Amino acid sequence: MRKKRDAEGTKATVLASAEQLFAEYGFHGTSLATVAEASGISDGLILYHFKSKEGLYQAVLNAVSKRYSAVLDSARDDSLPPAAMLRRALEAMFEFWRTDETYHRITLWSYLEGHTAPTTSEAQLTTGLATYMANLQAEGHFPADIDPVVFLSAIIGPVQFWLRYKANFTEILQLEGSREELDLRFLQQLIGMLERFFPPPPGEEA
Repeated sequence: MRKKRDAEGTKATVLASAEQLFAEYGFHGTSLATVAEASGISDGLILYHFKSKEGLYQAVLNAVSKRYSAVLDSARDDSLPPAAMLRRALEAMFEFWRTDETYHRITLWSYLEGHTAPTTSEAQLTTGLATYMANLQAEGHFPADIDPVVFLSAIIGPVQFWLRYKANFTEILQLEGSREELDLRFLQQLIGMLERFFPPPPGEEA
């Protein structure tokens, strides 16, 4: 049992250091030597656990995508009306993207460096969300003529764009308010626009 605990602790230490480095420098800009130096774990032991730099990178991608999936899973509550569920999920997603900077940066690096294959967690999350939206359509809770993929893209894309360029918008347009206030204003308006796709609950029709 002691060896297993040590092995898991070693891998966790390596993954934490590698995540920071891959977020800062990307896959190509990070070497096993720099991971070894940052983690205090020899590159030989890193190779023993992860087989290669590619294996280490994939392990980091799996770890951060599981973290993201866990946030959305914890926000899900099927007892809520669809519009309320949208708000809850979008608030959780926005907070994750706003605060977990390594995930945001790693996904950008992955795209730029051609690591576009989804992890298992990402594939399961995407499939689950698309299925959820399709079920809402079948039950009449969401317009049948809107592709779920388009709607999901309309949620994720604006959030990423805002978080990436809000400092530019603030400076150029001289937006007033703290970063937290601007984030909240953006999020509330985005949610308000997206909620218009959902029919009002029974008894609240215009």
